[in-house]
Amino acid sequence: MKRRLRHIVVGLLLVAWLGTTADGTGRLKNYDIWKDLPSKTLMEMGKRFYLGDKPDSALMCFNIIANRYYTTPKGDKDAQRLVGSAMNQLGILYTYVFIDYSKAHQYLLQAQKIAKDLNDNRLLAATYTNLGNIHWIDSFYSNDGQLDSRTIELHQKAFETALAANAPKSVILTASNLIKIAEDTANTDAVRNDINQFLSYQIPDSMRHYEYVKTCCRAFIEQDRGNLEEASVLYNKALDEIYGENDKDREIERTNIMVSKFHLLIKMGKNQQALSIINDLINQGKAADDHHLLFFYYKNLSEYYYQKKDSVNGDRYEFQALREKDIVLNKNKLLDAEKAEFLFQIDEINAEMQELAYRHKLTKYIAWGIAAITLIILGFLYLLWRRYRQEQEKNRKLYENNLMLLAAEEERRQQIIEEQQTPKYQSHQVEEGELSDLLHRILYVMETSEEIYDNNFSLDRLAELIDANSRYYVSQVLNEHYHQSFPEMVNDYRIREACRRINDHEHYSQFTVQAIAESVGFGSYPNFVTNFKKFTGLTPSAYRKQGKDKSGPPAE
Repeated sequence: MKRRLRHIVVGLLLVAWLGTTADGTGRLKNYDIWKDLPSKTLMEMGKRFYLGDKPDSALMCFNIIANRYYTTPKGDKDAQRLVGSAMNQLGILYTYVFIDYSKAHQYLLQAQKIAKDLNDNRLLAATYTNLGNIHWIDSFYSNDGQLDSRTIELHQKAFETALAANAPKSVILTASNLIKIAEDTANTDAVRNDINQFLSYQIPDSMRHYEYVKTCCRAFIEQDRGNLEEASVLYNKALDEIYGENDKDREIERTNIMVSKFHLLIKMGKNQQALSIINDLINQGKAADDHHLLFFYYKNLSEYYYQKKDSVNGDRYEFQALREKDIVLNKNKLLDAEKAEFLFQIDEINAEMQELAYRHKLTKYIAWGIAAITLIILGFLYLLWRRYRQEQEKNRKLYENNLMLLAAEEERRQQIIEEQQTPKYQSHQVEEGELSDLLHRILYVMETSEEIYDNNFSLDRLAELIDANSRYYVSQVLNEHYHQSFPEMVNDYRIREACRRINDHEHYSQFTVQAIAESVGFGSYPNFVTNFKKFTGLTPSAYRKQGKDKSGPPAE
């Protein structure tokens, strides 16, 4: 869709080419080869196929790019822009070749969203133009050639957006469309401001197409002002300024001007010249077997005769127009069978690509989820490891403090033994002045007697060993001077001995902790663990581990 008339009238002649442009059996055979090509390469291929009358191959190229919408990162603007351009091309193909306005509209709305997301006014202007053309063509066939307001609105949006993008080519194309809209609707008020904006827009002189469109604008304005002769001169000037990229484009522009001249000559009262022009155009349409143009020309002729109150010729050419319209619609129906399989395969590919994109996205989400869970687990493990290290450091300090305590206790024990070598004293009643001797005797027994590690060691036996007549008095002394009961004092001594034996790797390394507990007089292992932790701050197993870590591996 290069020029305005292709958008409305001659654009649909591409449908007639479909029978000769289809790629034949196995049209999807190149899909597996093309699907991995860069989007830029596919875009260039698609345009060449389109201009080379191979719409099936063009559709496949643009379709591959469009499907990348589901996998292209949002931050990759160049890739997203190519996707939006491909969707525009698909909108054109489905509008003019495959005649599926619903699908064309779907692609163009998606392209519009991409253009807005990218803030790309050039892409947005092209999209508005293509959306407007769908309404234009639909109005042309459905509303007896009358354009609806939505068509005008969309093409005005296209022109305004092209101006905002400062894109000369888009400005020229959209202005050209507005001129045609004004002619078809005979409503210059709707587009007058836009045309004046275009004439004041600064476009490089190197753009030859600009002069042609500008001349058409001036011709239209002069015609609107009633300066019909001046308008005729300007249309003739525009014929000399026609510029197109190929012969087909130039012929479209020439036909467009001739139709404008037809309407102008009628206004000037030069009916024979006007009829000569339209008859020449009809003959050209017949030679080209172009039923779309013939429908358009016959429609213009019927309106001319109805205005002349010539209902006979008006009905005659109205019938011809309807006949050409039926041929177009019937040809489209016949072509449906040929293109149905191809389009079905394209739809299957689209569905497959969307499914793959969904799976890819789902896989990505799962991967992110796994990564997040892994990070959480690693973080949790790190916290456990850190807590473990802190706990180990705490245990190490507790162990070292306990060793220092045991060393101090051992030093005190040796001092008591040296001060009092005889474990037996003469039996006598303990008096107030003899309290100090009693305390020394208790300490001596507790520090030197192996009996305290017997599970049956009792307060009576302690009183007997220190030659005290009353076990109750001994208990009172312990509570008042050591602030401990007899069981508490015995348990403390037993725990100290258990610590010594746990640290004695030479003699007790083969003993279990429970065996050591029993060897120092604990009949209940849980009771031993409770008292051990209360005394050292560590469990017996943690205490033994600290001892092993401190001593290191055995020497070889």
